[in-house]
Amino acid sequence: MSLRERIVVILFMIFCIYAGLEYAAYRWLIYPAFVQQEQLQAQAATENALKVIEKEFSDLQQQIVYKARSGVFYSMFKNSLDIQNPDDRIDFMELFDYRWNLIQKRIPKQMTSGSIEQTLLQGKTAFLSKNQMGFSKKGIVKFGNQFVFVVTEPILSSTESTVVEGMVLAGKFLTDEWFQTLRQKHDLKFNWSFLATDEQKIRSAEIAQQITPQTPYCFTPFSSQFLECSTILFDSQDQPAILMKTFHDRAITAHGKATVNKLMAFKLGLGFVAILFLTGLLQFVIIAPIMKLIRHVAKFGHPGSSPQKISLSRKDEIGRLATEFDHMCLRLQNAQIKLMEKSYVSGATEMSSGILHNVRNALSPITTQIERIKDQFQDIPLKNLEQAQTELQTGRLSPQRQEDLIRFVELTFQHVLTNLKDMVTELEELSGQVVQIEDMLNTQRTLGGRQDRHAEFIDPIQLLNNALEIIPEEFRDKNRIHISHSIKKLPPIPVHPTIFIQILQNLLINASESLEREKPLCPKITISCEIEPNDSVDMLHWIIRDNGVGIAPDKIEAIFERGASSKSQGLTGIGLHWCANTINAMQGRLWAESKGTHRGACFHLLVPMAAEECLATTEKG
Repeated sequence: MSLRERIVVILFMIFCIYAGLEYAAYRWLIYPAFVQQEQLQAQAATENALKVIEKEFSDLQQQIVYKARSGVFYSMFKNSLDIQNPDDRIDFMELFDYRWNLIQKRIPKQMTSGSIEQTLLQGKTAFLSKNQMGFSKKGIVKFGNQFVFVVTEPILSSTESTVVEGMVLAGKFLTDEWFQTLRQKHDLKFNWSFLATDEQKIRSAEIAQQITPQTPYCFTPFSSQFLECSTILFDSQDQPAILMKTFHDRAITAHGKATVNKLMAFKLGLGFVAILFLTGLLQFVIIAPIMKLIRHVAKFGHPGSSPQKISLSRKDEIGRLATEFDHMCLRLQNAQIKLMEKSYVSGATEMSSGILHNVRNALSPITTQIERIKDQFQDIPLKNLEQAQTELQTGRLSPQRQEDLIRFVELTFQHVLTNLKDMVTELEELSGQVVQIEDMLNTQRTLGGRQDRHAEFIDPIQLLNNALEIIPEEFRDKNRIHISHSIKKLPPIPVHPTIFIQILQNLLINASESLEREKPLCPKITISCEIEPNDSVDMLHWIIRDNGVGIAPDKIEAIFERGASSKSQGLTGIGLHWCANTINAMQGRLWAESKGTHRGACFHLLVPMAAEECLATTEKG
């Protein structure tokens, strides 16, 4: 899948996620708000109906209270007067003295005094105990299969008196006619159901179970157009007495749903247009420059290619990478030109063969590093940064989303800066390796004249690390290279660093090629170094051992001859011949050991611990 296709897929996934979030916000945030608003309106209407009913009950109670405390009822039973109807809304009334003796009564034909007293004043479920003389009380009481609103009030002789002379017990039957009159009088819209029988309670049990003192209202969608709000009036025993219902249209939800659908359609269309715009913008800003850089990289390296620069007039990371790559390519092409010129000049000599051999080994890790830099460049998530920038510029983000995007941009820029620092470091390493190649060429050109070569005191571990850096990376990854800890403790030795690093490089590459052809279960290269005392000057003994293909006994001496090639044993003839001659010129020695084919090989390298001037003085002495 190409980079362009991946960007399109990622943007499409972002679009799908955005659409899903929009739907989730509508489904679990916006739509419940519409439903809640409808429920609040339905609850307000139901509460209004309850207030009207409560007011009717309060008016009845106030009428009884006035008669009881003003002395009117006291005059009636004191003077044996008949009870005058205090209000046409009162269905029954009884007057008692302070000993609960019935003095006067006015009850309908279907009721008796005994039944009233038995229901309201006797038993465990009595509305008022006879021990509560002087207490006022009101409430709904179940009387047979009917419900009655009952008021009890102490009787006083006058408004100034505080002595309870008796009790009045009055009530109003709650009937369908009374509720119908109440509804028409106050222009209310509600229905009611009496829960006097078990059958009526069973029919309303599902709603009654949902109504509690904490949740006094139950909301039920009656249809897609109406919402039912229910509540219950409880009697004096806290038992369900009357089920109240109101019905309300669902215009808020319907209008809100239509509006949100239009808004979602608009947002989705806008998001699709934004994706098309981002795709074109990323194509112009990122993909096109990257493809241009890739074509330039692919073109570079062909024989005879000219070091043309990439015309990217940008000041961002891509422009900087292109500029650094131009500089690197220029240096590499200069190194190639010098290498080719040198090979043409000394192609007929042994030194020319050594140059080509060593430069080839040194260029291999350079190519690997170039590929790594290209991979690091492609890992920069510029398309995500562009997407985050676009969203932040719109200004219509939630605080959490804006915070997440800002955090993402900060982390991504830190990641990009880290990658760029790594790439600059690797480019500097490439530059150093190119300089080392140039140093190889200059050193080999003067190899025949020893007076032009100057030895430097270098730590053995530094020489070894430099040699490991310029061998192909695949050899280092595939093979286990074990370095003796004693090498770090050795003192510096006088060598020409470029020449000695080439020698170590040749020996390590030969060992790696031997392991590649043998393919042992655990490919391993062991490098150790120790000081060996000598009569004239101490020698540093390098040992490079591998468990590769090995060397046949009859080939051990021939591998160091000029032109010898034993690739089947994993050796490179021209490199070993050049290494042996160079070591001999340094007053050292190079030889090999092996127990036979498929049994590994061991190369020994001896170099003096003193400079050539000291060696000359010792020889004269």
